[in-house]
Amino acid sequence: MKLVAVAITFLLGALGILSAQEEMGAIALRYPFLDTSRNHIEFFGKSDGMEKFYQKLDKAIFDNEGKVNIVHVGGSHVQGGTLSHTLRSNLGQLAPDLQIERGFFFPHRLANTNMPSNIYVKKIGAWEGCRNSILRNNCPWGLSGIDAVTREEDAGFILQSFRDRGEAYSFTELRIFEHMSSNTMEPICIPSPDSVVIDSIAGVRRWFFKERIDSVSITFQLQDDQEPVYTLQGIQMVLEESGLVYHALGVNGASTKSFLRSENFIEQGRYISPDLVIFGLGINDAYKPDSEWHPQEYKERYDTLVDWFRTINPDCEFIFMTNNDSYDKRKVPNEHA
Repeated sequence: MKLVAVAITFLLGALGILSAQEEMGAIALRYPFLDTSRNHIEFFGKSDGMEKFYQKLDKAIFDNEGKVNIVHVGGSHVQGGTLSHTLRSNLGQLAPDLQIERGFFFPHRLANTNMPSNIYVKKIGAWEGCRNSILRNNCPWGLSGIDAVTREEDAGFILQSFRDRGEAYSFTELRIFEHMSSNTMEPICIPSPDSVVIDSIAGVRRWFFKERIDSVSITFQLQDDQEPVYTLQGIQMVLEESGLVYHALGVNGASTKSFLRSENFIEQGRYISPDLVIFGLGINDAYKPDSEWHPQEYKERYDTLVDWFRTINPDCEFIFMTNNDSYDKRKVPNEHA
């Protein structure tokens, strides 16, 4: 049994932030300004371009084999979390027993910026943020494209993520993505993990727990007699079971150029190894006057991002979301979008 049509229906419904049960006709009546006929996926080249993704999704649903990893990359609409969490929730309705994981995310509150409402972070001490979308910034970014830095030995944070109101995502492994070469403090987890694995090249610290947990408290321990500094680059909650994982890489103001500034993108990206990447980048590239808009450079940057993901997983598939309508200075339609 193939899930191609079903999966497309759920994806399209979620992309429009629509309830999976609502018919397009009813939506058109409810929101007459929406052209629902444009809510579809176009295939350029072979129409079976998503076949490997659908086959893997079938195995996860019907045979309980393997994990399907989806990565959503974008700007403020992904950082805000509403769109990506709706997609995550709607895809979870494909089958009643399909295990849904929270996946990779960044705890934006530590960087003093907005974050999804379904992530709880209590910040302890002083932290500062560094986004790849701000040209004057020059930081050692990883996969997320945003860093949170503290220089206080007494700093820390408490973390929890929620599926629905009152229902937290649980995990048996927590991955901490960090810039290890510059860190002089080691993160300490409460509760204590049963085992630890460290990848110093990618900058990934893996904490394993024998029992499922749904929240952690992080403190820091200064190494030797050095000035305290710690740079966090992302977090991933992991379960051993098969299922579907929906990761979110969102940075306010991000363009295609922004993520190309991440020096550790590929190394850290191997830990999520996407089967499908949903690109929501482009509006911040296109929001420019004619003199600053260079389509060929834009295409080349997208090609590089695709190559990076194909380096991580050669079988990765892609969906490119069209840009939303926009106006220059709220007056003139942006023809580049």
